[in-house]
Amino acid sequence: MSLFVHALRGCAPAPLAHYLKALGVLRLVATQADEKARGLWKDGVFFLATALDEPSLVRFFLERYSPTPMLSPWNGGSGFYPGDNKDGYGALRASKAERFAPIRTAILHAESLVQGLTVRPAAEEKERLLRRCVATWDATSIAWLRAAFTLDGSGEPSYPALLGTGGNDGRLDFTNNYLQWIVKLFDVDAGTSVSGSDALLRLALFRTPAPGLESAAIGQFFPGAAGGANASAGFDGASQVNPWDFLLMLEGALVLRVASLRRLDSDDLVQAAAPFALRAQTSGYASASPADASARGEQWVPLWSGAATLAEVNALFDEGRLHGGHRAARKTLDATRALANLGVARGIDAFARFGYFERNGQSNLAVPLGIMRVKHRPEVRVLDELDGFVRTLGFAADKTGAPLSLPRAARALERAMLAASFPTATRETWAELVCVLGEVEQGFLAHGKSTKEANLRPLPRLSPRWLELLGDSDEHDESDRATELRLAIAIASQTHSKLGPLRANALPLAAPRFTSFETTADSLASNPSVVWSGRSLVDDLTAVGLRRTIDGVRERLEAFPLVGRRSASLPDVQRFLEGRVDDRRIARLVRGLLAIDWARVEERHTPRSGEPLALHALVRMAYLPHDVHPLLPRLDATPLRLLASGRLKDASTILMRGLVASGVRAKVRVVAGDADFARRLAASAAIPLSKSDYMRLMARLIKPFVQELET
Repeated sequence: MSLFVHALRGCAPAPLAHYLKALGVLRLVATQADEKARGLWKDGVFFLATALDEPSLVRFFLERYSPTPMLSPWNGGSGFYPGDNKDGYGALRASKAERFAPIRTAILHAESLVQGLTVRPAAEEKERLLRRCVATWDATSIAWLRAAFTLDGSGEPSYPALLGTGGNDGRLDFTNNYLQWIVKLFDVDAGTSVSGSDALLRLALFRTPAPGLESAAIGQFFPGAAGGANASAGFDGASQVNPWDFLLMLEGALVLRVASLRRLDSDDLVQAAAPFALRAQTSGYASASPADASARGEQWVPLWSGAATLAEVNALFDEGRLHGGHRAARKTLDATRALANLGVARGIDAFARFGYFERNGQSNLAVPLGIMRVKHRPEVRVLDELDGFVRTLGFAADKTGAPLSLPRAARALERAMLAASFPTATRETWAELVCVLGEVEQGFLAHGKSTKEANLRPLPRLSPRWLELLGDSDEHDESDRATELRLAIAIASQTHSKLGPLRANALPLAAPRFTSFETTADSLASNPSVVWSGRSLVDDLTAVGLRRTIDGVRERLEAFPLVGRRSASLPDVQRFLEGRVDDRRIARLVRGLLAIDWARVEERHTPRSGEPLALHALVRMAYLPHDVHPLLPRLDATPLRLLASGRLKDASTILMRGLVASGVRAKVRVVAGDADFARRLAASAAIPLSKSDYMRLMARLIKPFVQELET
């Protein structure tokens, strides 16, 4: 038997009408002409493999296709009530052709169910009608019910957003329009197609140009054909609808049935009953706006490259879910993570993403939001570490009376996580996510009372895998971005066995574990050790250095109480001292990197060549985290205070006196530098170095103290 493969160029992943049209073609051919027909997607085109050649395929639709009964007697405007348009309803009720017998039978049965009603039913009466339809409609007619709504255990209906609210979108009833288009394409008594149907069918299937498009509504499925502003060469334009598009689109929508899906969880939205339907998440596309947070959510539809039968496609949609780890995906972020973790059926290459938004006034439109490729990216699993934090933040942001900063923070974090979950994510994408994490956590301090009431917690300890995603292993990259990352990692990695991690200087954390907030009865605690305020990198590092010195004296420590798991190289520190790095980016990275579980990070100190600066050596030798023979660590906040105020010469005098007291003297004879350089020297005390670099600094700075004898 010959097999013909048809490139149906009129069936594309977008708009949604054209995607559904592809499903409709496969469904109708497989159920009414060739049960072995198969379909696949390639290069944005739907391909149909069937025993029908092109003339036979066209003849099938024109001469043999029997439209599926689709009726919505529970809706006003459906044709069943006085004042409704009855052009299609009446003609098909009285039709004589055998191919329309299923619709005639369905209409007569539906009339028996609404007998006595003069207006559309509402509330409990509508629910009773829906239940009667489900209980009494035959197998041919019930396909529409399974796509249009679902009933829960108590018989209460829910309406997936794909078909509006039970087969209508506002005043537009899909089924009544469907009946009207059938009457315009066919002679319902003779059972033949009318003049022009052939050309319009070829336009719908193969994009062969043809006249005869009609000005009529098509609903949310085809935004580009809806008409309105900018729809033509003038200021306004009418809608342009191909009747075949409407028919095949609704026929394809029947594949997205909802009755076979799992029972809805308590926190699912209504549209989550539909296959691959998600909560709205206004991120991941160019026009994203909080105003687009539609209750209708999003609809994703799969694209597959392996030829699949209708049974296989039905099975795919009946399963109808993405799995993002421990539970089914409910939001866009969950879905993108599921794609990265291969949590979808095999053979799916991508998903076309649509959002149900209000556009063109108050019209609901299925707006294309792009193609989401299925790509195995195991690194996305690190986002699982944030699930609890994100969930708690979301609950707090949704509460009445929550500070406006919380919803903003939740949206910013969702956007950053979504970007990281995309296949296009780069090191910079992950770096931005780390920065946003730090900013969200820092924002909790501005609303200590709300943070306590909402039971918000600090960021969880993040695994070392995050450092790999940032490019931590690229030690020889001399670019500005790499230098800034190395400096940020070194700064954030610092801790002390008694005073705790550097993070304790950014948040009021409860000792000794430093994983939860220190609180009072009604707010976050006011801790004098919390000095990282986000003013500037230089100010915050200096404040940390001063605070650690003061706390070290209080605890009777001998060495400077900050030791890094990673160290900064002398060339990188020199670029910082000279102001040749982006301080703001380093500060943002540090703030997020403080959440890394540094105890699990492999200690690594890889010094790189470079001539030490004598003034940097002068400062750093005064704030040693350990002995560097012959110098002994000392804790004196005075030099740091002087440097912070720009008094380089006065600070240097005290520092050199300290060297003399240790039995050595400095090679430095002349001290020169502006106030900004002095402040950066103060900040450098909180940037860790390797032990070998401390030795190099000492060699650069001092010479043995030998008393000169008088001659």
